[in-house]
Amino acid sequence: MQIYNTLTGRKEEFKPIAPPKVGLYVCGPTVYYYDHLGHARTYLAFDLLLRFLRHLSYQVNYVQNITDVGHLVNDAESGVDKLQKRAGETGQTTKEIAEQFTKAHLEDMKALNILPPTVQPKASEHIAEIIEFITGLINKGVAYVSSSQNVYFSVGRDPDYGKLSHRGLAEIITGTRVEASADKRSPADFALWKAAPLSSNDMVWESPWGKGYPGWHIECSAMSRKYLGDTFDIHGSAVEHIFPHHENEIAQTETLTGQPMAHFWVHSGMLSIGDQKMSKSLHNMVLIREALKTYSANEIRLAFYLTNYRRPFSYTVEVMEQGIALRRKLFTAYANSGTKTVKNLLPTIVAALSDDLDTPEALRLWGEAAAELGQSDFNQLFSIFGLYYIAIEHNVQALQLAKDRDEARAKGDFLTADNRKAELFQLGYEVIDTPEQTTYLPR
Repeated sequence: MQIYNTLTGRKEEFKPIAPPKVGLYVCGPTVYYYDHLGHARTYLAFDLLLRFLRHLSYQVNYVQNITDVGHLVNDAESGVDKLQKRAGETGQTTKEIAEQFTKAHLEDMKALNILPPTVQPKASEHIAEIIEFITGLINKGVAYVSSSQNVYFSVGRDPDYGKLSHRGLAEIITGTRVEASADKRSPADFALWKAAPLSSNDMVWESPWGKGYPGWHIECSAMSRKYLGDTFDIHGSAVEHIFPHHENEIAQTETLTGQPMAHFWVHSGMLSIGDQKMSKSLHNMVLIREALKTYSANEIRLAFYLTNYRRPFSYTVEVMEQGIALRRKLFTAYANSGTKTVKNLLPTIVAALSDDLDTPEALRLWGEAAAELGQSDFNQLFSIFGLYYIAIEHNVQALQLAKDRDEARAKGDFLTADNRKAELFQLGYEVIDTPEQTTYLPR
């Protein structure tokens, strides 16, 4: 299996550290609002990787964190924590915000048929590990406590800093995503621990440097190290996390341990809405739960996988219609399949996926041979791609609606028939009427 490694800038053969075990860490959400389609793009990409690794008989320990403290607005080094900002807007406590949107995140992932991680640690429950990690960096002389009781990592002490994003220190200092601060030794230095504002008791903890809370980057370093060790196989997230988030993770982790943090750094491409970047300021943010009102999870997965995970993905009606058409084609073929099979097709699709998860080629091969495949092949491919097919015969409520619709049509009561059709759509079934028969196909 070949995977593109952002660290080296090329596809490399995947060789686990301790086969058949694989350690996989993916940065989880900051739980201050509902997940959007950008999140879906990332987690669908790594869900496919997880499923495919398991298909190849690897035992994957998949760790995905929950950031419920420490992620500042605009990834800045100072300012307002995203959860605290949201709490102030709604009148809730930060803990209530975190619990509400952690629950919403899990609901959205389940709705998209994304497999749960092996472990899903919360930053707020690993403060002891974070403090221990920071203490180690201070003892090594690569981190310092500022006059304002903030703790910073001294970027200038790490000669390899910038190796993931391929940026030099001068470029980083003059870049837009680092900022000068009166208590920093260098503008490029980043926060490991932030001092709490006076009289603040919301999501803050005592530390050797005073009351405060962790920086965003240190959380992932501490939690990945706890659950996967000093070095693990794959670290992944979206491409926008290469800098500063992953660059900073590498710097603090590898400086502390003296070991490579991860052998493979894997990043999914950006998602845009048409030709525009998705953002709140442009008022074009599409939430996962809103998209699911129009498209099924199967259709979203197929539409997204028609583009390779590393390439930019443009969310348009036309692209989603391709997902609908492919779902209809595959599911129709499955409904008519038996024990037949196409020799060597499954290995050919596996070979395509083994080439850096080449889903466009894999889906092309599958679509072309769909009518010739048996149910055994379909079931394996459904498992790899995370698709689920529930025949209407196995859904009591939908089956009754279908019978009601058939009876209404027979009586010429087309208004009732149309209402039943709309209800079936909401339950996840497409109604296909032909002169010969009516088919109730899962969406």
